[in-house]
Amino acid sequence: MDADTDRGLRARLRRPLPERTSEVLREIAAGEGERVTFRDILTVLRHRAFGFTLLIFALPCCLPMPPGIPTVCGAALVVIALNLIAARQRLWLPRAIADKSVARADLQRLVDRAVPYLERLERICRPRLTIVTEPVGKILIGLVILVLGFIMILPIPFLGNIPPGFAATFIAIGMTERDGLIVLIGLVVSAVAIAVASVATWAGVLAIIGFFST
Repeated sequence: MDADTDRGLRARLRRPLPERTSEVLREIAAGEGERVTFRDILTVLRHRAFGFTLLIFALPCCLPMPPGIPTVCGAALVVIALNLIAARQRLWLPRAIADKSVARADLQRLVDRAVPYLERLERICRPRLTIVTEPVGKILIGLVILVLGFIMILPIPFLGNIPPGFAATFIAIGMTERDGLIVLIGLVVSAVAIAVASVATWAGVLAIIGFFST
């Protein structure tokens, strides 16, 4: 990290975080430099790191993505889930993930597509049912995210990783906005995603068995 980047990062740390998730996304995407690492994003997010990092890795899986990206996102979700289950106060990511960088332009395109939908959801978000986002609730969230992460890693046919991506996105927004109701909705969507993944996986297994038995 050069001196100019380091000074810019310290300046951003001194500024208060925007109130809304969509505003944070816009600020990160509009930053300086051609690429941004996940480590830089975590440094800026501070106390929002869990929910927002979960959102960063869940959003790409809400759209059809090239092979490999859902696997990386799923692995990151597994790591985040283990942090939640262990009740860590600060999010830890392995260097292999934290030092990964994305092109600022690609991040900007993702933000441009996702923010309008996030803003609609944010209009109904407010701090409520906060027990869901407190330490005990985070352990339950971690267990669900762990399952969703493993689903994203698997090469599931048909709908693939989109349902768990949507489920993790709902949970991430609820955690970031401290809205327990949105988190609960995300948990319901997670149950649907897990059911869809199970059916798709079983259908794939039957198709393989049928292929080799003919």
